[in-house]
Amino acid sequence: MSSRTRVFSLIAFSCLVTAISARSAQSQISQASGNSAADARVQAELGRIVGGLLSDTSSHMRMGPTRIATASDSARAAAIVRNARSALSQYVDVKVAERDGYYRNMASLDDLPIYHYNSSLNFNAAARGEFDLAKPVSLLYKKNAAGQFKLVGAMYATGEGAAATQLDSLLPISMAHWHEHVNMCYPSRWPRTMSGSGAVFWLKMYFSITSASECDAAGGQFQPSEAGWMAHVYMFAGSDDPAVIWNEDDAGNMERR
Repeated sequence: MSSRTRVFSLIAFSCLVTAISARSAQSQISQASGNSAADARVQAELGRIVGGLLSDTSSHMRMGPTRIATASDSARAAAIVRNARSALSQYVDVKVAERDGYYRNMASLDDLPIYHYNSSLNFNAAARGEFDLAKPVSLLYKKNAAGQFKLVGAMYATGEGAAATQLDSLLPISMAHWHEHVNMCYPSRWPRTMSGSGAVFWLKMYFSITSASECDAAGGQFQPSEAGWMAHVYMFAGSDDPAVIWNEDDAGNMERR
């Protein structure tokens, strides 16, 4: 599989979850009225599945190399945060992000710990080995109490084959939370009909698989490694504390190293 395909494979994952969510909602709608609570439960469960999948404790997550931070690392990391804040502060307004081509990933799910707004152009650039603090592959938002999107950070990516020295040259490995998504099993085809609870069961089944043999037995397509190396930087989380900026995982969990 090419590096570009690996970088874009998370889009396939998002399509999978979105399709399940849409099918679940449609199934609930097509049944007797009064099923909004059931649909909400399906949406919440899908959100929990996604959050668990993205957590550092997930069996589908491989953490990157790290080392003890030096004074030079800390200074470089602080400069990266300053420059990224300057370049990305315009995206505090999510409508500006949408204007510039960022689109909400898994848009049908409304109960996620982190919302990714992806850029296809920037994904392409990352697949070519390009790196620009002003052009992250994703902008990261959380919802506040009023349901409004609040910018908290950005996700950067590079190719799966990047060595520790290459990762460190982009974002210091003593600070950045570099990681890969691994051992994924995707269904080869969709069932014709599916209830909301059935969709959740089906998704859980595939994402519980972590080996090629299990995936083959389930009739799925196995990907041992995909999407390349990624790192989240929470430069808009409201703190200058490096532990806040660098130590969250994809699902917003702190101190997982």
